[in-house]
Amino acid sequence: MVSSASLHLEKEDGCFRVIAGIAFMNCRYGIIDHLLVKCSGECCIAHRVFSGILRSDVMCMACGFTSTTYDPCVDISLDLEPNQGGSAKIGSTKSHHSCNGEADSMNSSQNCGTSTLMGCLDRFTRPERLGSDQKFFCQQCQVRQESLKQMSIRKLPLVSCFHIKRFEHSSSRNMSRKVDRYLQFPFSLDMAPYLSSSILRSRFGNRIFSFDGDEPDASTELSSEFELFAVVTHTGKLDAGHYVTYLRLSNQWYKCDDAWITQVNENIVRAAQGYMMFYVQKMLYYKASEKPTPS
Repeated sequence: MVSSASLHLEKEDGCFRVIAGIAFMNCRYGIIDHLLVKCSGECCIAHRVFSGILRSDVMCMACGFTSTTYDPCVDISLDLEPNQGGSAKIGSTKSHHSCNGEADSMNSSQNCGTSTLMGCLDRFTRPERLGSDQKFFCQQCQVRQESLKQMSIRKLPLVSCFHIKRFEHSSSRNMSRKVDRYLQFPFSLDMAPYLSSSILRSRFGNRIFSFDGDEPDASTELSSEFELFAVVTHTGKLDAGHYVTYLRLSNQWYKCDDAWITQVNENIVRAAQGYMMFYVQKMLYYKASEKPTPS
């Protein structure tokens, strides 16, 4: 019998193969050709394409001291529903995208509402009150204190990859399930509201503080507008399923199902159950679309 850990690793390995394949196809069709000469030989193609930087702010609720860390990332994992359990997101009202009913129920309907990608990003960058079991050591108070944590995007990548958490595990109830609820995702996406500069502006107004001596925003050199060009779907159950990729080339969508590649209407893509979505910088996408298809 295959363990849940093995299944998880198999899913992750499959996702990384998809990432590698899509990165290769983008290079093949010219979306990121200029990176091959601009990047040093020390960085691999995956990091040239997908690497971004996340900012994490943890603020002491007693004195207001804030600890800031930066972490590289190649994708962002998003919850379909608000976090449950030990920590609670700030804001007493539930999002209208989330399901009603018991918060900890693993048996609730999997299709009891509609989520949006923007709603998932809103939750990802929303302040989160950490539980009493997650107190952090405040350098100013010199003791462990309760805190607020907030994530934001310090630097946008050329290709943003969003992974939707559709596989849920509950060790206390010894249950696992796949969430099949529909997720609406746009073909054009503006990431400006989720940048660190925007998050800090909403927190402090116009009193923007320096980023540890760096430039105010590492993403100003790149556009915050992205275009969807690939969607990975997963059909089946938690322990068995099948991956299909929808790929956009020259504004035409293709369904990549193992060895079979067919043209599809964009409405088919919109109705797909997104598991991973890939967005490319809009400027790069349209530059690539203007180029003739290589022979």
